Amino acid sequence: MLACMTIVVGADGSVASRAALTWAIDRARSVGDDLALVTVVDDGWGSVGESALAELKRTTEERAGRELEFARKLAAGVDVRGALALGSPMLALAEAGRDADLIAVGTHKVGYFHGHALGSRSLQLAAVSGVPSAVVPVTSWRGRSGVAVGVADGVDSDDAVRFAAQEARRLGEPLVLLRAAGGEPDASSAGDRAASLAAAVHPGIQIEVRSTADPASGALIGVSRRAVLTVTGRRVPSRGFLPLGRTNTDLLMNLAGPVVVVPHTSVEAVVVGWTAA
Repeated sequence: MLACMTIVVGADGSVASRAALTWAIDRARSVGDDLALVTVVDDGWGSVGESALAELKRTTEERAGRELEFARKLAAGVDVRGALALGSPMLALAEAGRDADLIAVGTHKVGYFHGHALGSRSLQLAAVSGVPSAVVPVTSWRGRSGVAVGVADGVDSDDAVRFAAQEARRLGEPLVLLRAAGGEPDASSAGDRAASLAAAVHPGIQIEVRSTADPASGALIGVSRRAVLTVTGRRVPSRGFLPLGRTNTDLLMNLAGPVVVVPHTSVEAVVVGWTAA
């Protein structure tokens, strides 16, 4: 378990994991966090034999060493350390980052076809992580602007809105509050409430409230093509487990830019309009 003020990065040597690493380094520099590269020995849910597991551990340790060396060269001025974990990759990452500031993973999946054809392990992480989880695709950063966040009814998206406001200030970008109206007359009041919440967090940021008739998932997927960062909330019950939900599942399967899923603990889920799910 890694302490707060640490960004945990899932490191496996792939192009996607290095995209997440680059994103995490930039954030660590600006907020003063350390970096922890976690490389997971995937034991196939305990199905890997003893000799095969020993060989797997050896090769994973070698890969982890290379990634740590690469990260330290790239992240001058940032404290970077490495750690090994054993188990199912996304569950092991969630456990390793249980007390971290944020967990970041990369993905090759960008757009509708690739997401639906290939699936996404990042769904597992977002569904179980108790801290914000960033999913970073291998894509171009040019021409992007704004930090967008989905706004839900009630308090379900409050933590996501606060997180997005902090990121907008950090990045020097306007904050876009996106509300799926669905023909509801009170849609503007939900957006106005979120705007007041964001302004209370950082009074100086530029805030834009947008209302859309599109489904929540489609609106967030669309904005992820242009935004520097897209933020969404996930409901977490005080007891038990809630599925990730259709909105976040569709978004993570079809994202076109970095997405952060922010968990929000609530006793009772709000299921009216656009919920944080």
